[in-house]
This record gives sequence, C-alpha cells and structure tokens, in this order.
Amino acid sequence: MTFARITRTVIEEGTMIRLNGIGHVLLRVSDVERSRAFYSTILGLKVVEEDPEHGGVFMALEGQAHTVDLFPVQNPATAPRPVPGGVGVHHVAFHVGSEAALADAYFTLQEHGIPIVRAVDHVSQKSIYFHDPDGNYLEIYYELPNAPELFREGRQDRDQPLVFEKRAAG
Repeated sequence: MTFARITRTVIEEGTMIRLNGIGHVLLRVSDVERSRAFYSTILGLKVVEEDPEHGGVFMALEGQAHTVDLFPVQNPATAPRPVPGGVGVHHVAFHVGSEAALADAYFTLQEHGIPIVRAVDHVSQKSIYFHDPDGNYLEIYYELPNAPELFREGRQDRDQPLVFEKRAAG
C-alpha cells in the first residue's frame, strides 16, 4: 500500500495515531566523547546508559528516561555534515521554564565560548540558537504562558532580536 493510499484511507476513516509527545532524538556524531561532554557540561543532560556494543550513549534531562542518544558515525572523516536548508531535521529545541532560565542559558553558552547564531523574540516564545560540536542546530526556548492564544491569533512575522541584560557580577 502506498503512502498516498494510506493517507487517503486514514482521512476517509477519520482515524489517526494518538501521540503523547516526542520522546527523544538520536544524533549521529563524529566524536561521542566530545558530544557527551558538550551535552552534559553545557546542557546539563546526564548519562543514563551506555551501549558499548554499538558505541552509543543515552542521555536524559532530569526526570526523563532518555532525551538525546549519541551514536558514532561510521567514518567521521567522510560523514556529511548537516546542510542548512536541506531535507531533514532543522533543529532540536530544549525548553526552559522561565525568561530568567533563558537568560542564564544565554550567558552560560557565552561563558563556554559557544557561538550564538541568533537570539529571537518570536512573540509566542523567546529563543536562542546555536550549534553542537558536529554542527547540529539547537535551540533553547522559553514559551510564553499565552503561546497557544498567540498562535491562534496569528503571530505574523513579528520576530525581533532578543537582547539580554548582562548578569551582575557576584
């Protein structure tokens, strides 16, 4: 059965899969140890399991079974890097619970020398974009409490640069 036929059948019958959320993302990386250090030291994920048979590492955010799985590419020297605008996943987004936590993330990235590609107020959320060591595009965002209403009303293209006040020395 072709995808078009399956899609037509699903629409005609009014059925669909009932998902509860997105569970995890598996990233192929050129250096598992370097990526493990980045995702643990910079983003705070914890190693929950190692897979020595396949060389992978399963990492999780607090309270989750696993969030990011890191597995090596077969040949790091020749493995293609992510291509901006190409087919595939554009970026992976990590949620924080407040604007203060987003500001903390911004300054933590800076302190670790991670170049910030852009910081944007998207109206419904505020976001910081950057790359991991293999060039995977990542986002840390804070979603405003009224984001669902803002989406329903139509956000248009009102993105604005997001500027953070410097942290007080302490």
